[in-house]
This record gives sequence, structure tokens and C-alpha cells, in this order.
Amino acid sequence: MFIIEFLIVLGCILIGARIGGIGLGVMGGIGLAILSFVFGMRPTSPPIDVMLMIMAVVAAAA
Repeated sequence: MFIIEFLIVLGCILIGARIGGIGLGVMGGIGLAILSFVFGMRPTSPPIDVMLMIMAVVAAAA
């Protein structure tokens, strides 16, 4: 089961990279939807600490 889930994630990343730009985010969302609804996995909470660090770096660069 882990191999199938890994291949789905890897496939979505590769397809999103070929599309480029916003396509990578869209394909990531599609991969998450497949893992959530087909395989019944629950998404975790958003990484608030990481998002705050990115926001601090962007604010400092501005």
C-alpha cells in the first residue's frame, strides 16, 4: 500500500513539474485529494511555524 501511495505522490509531483508554475500546486492538491478520498488518509494540520518563517523572510527581503 505504501508503494502505491508513494507512486501517486511522485507522479503528481512529476506531472506538476512538467506543467510548471501554478500547475505544481494544483497537482499537489489533486494528489492530496486522491490520498484523502481514495485511500482514507487524514491530512495533518498546516505547518504554521514554517509559514511564519517564510513570511518573516519575505517581509525582511521587502
